[in-house]
Amino acid sequence: MIKNYDDIVESILLRKPFAFTRWGDGEWLNIAKAPGGNCDGNLYYHDLGEALEEIVSTKQEYVIGAQDLAHNLPSSVHKYPQQDWIDADIFHKASIGGRMYLLAEALEDEHVVYIGNKDLKELPFINEFIEIPSSNIWKEKDDLLRRVQSTIEKDIHKLYLFSAGMATNVFIDKLWKLDSTQTYIDVGSVFDPYVGKHTRSYHKHLKL
Repeated sequence: MIKNYDDIVESILLRKPFAFTRWGDGEWLNIAKAPGGNCDGNLYYHDLGEALEEIVSTKQEYVIGAQDLAHNLPSSVHKYPQQDWIDADIFHKASIGGRMYLLAEALEDEHVVYIGNKDLKELPFINEFIEIPSSNIWKEKDDLLRRVQSTIEKDIHKLYLFSAGMATNVFIDKLWKLDSTQTYIDVGSVFDPYVGKHTRSYHKHLKL
């Protein structure tokens, strides 16, 4: 069972398919039908919130991570005790701790499909790239899912990395239930500083 960063790296090395989604303020604010949007320019959509709540209200057969409770809305995680929550920020903490090389090395022998904005295309471990807008991909959700599904090949394991905002959790949930022989990981903004983008406060302090 995956519980931490090292478990994820090991599962990749062993090519054991899994899915990992991350839940933080943006997801909870969508569920709460909050107005406005997050720091990345992604709007809170009511139908996205409903889709997210449906997912988190049901025990899932994949890995679900919640940010440290100090960064979550009051009781947002505790309302859904049926999930086996792990730390959602394991990649960010690995980056801060200088341990991202372990993930990078594990990805070298994988067929990686990356879903993200155009700046991330330059990452060296990518085999296929699906470009999305820098914000509000939820408006194009059906088209994106079709594009991702078109890359899935029978009897070929691929590793899908998502930097697609709050909608990522819905995309991964649908894809895992469509084909659980692949691996789907929400990596969020962790690779931004490696392409020269500082989108989080900790990014500018990293030693790359």
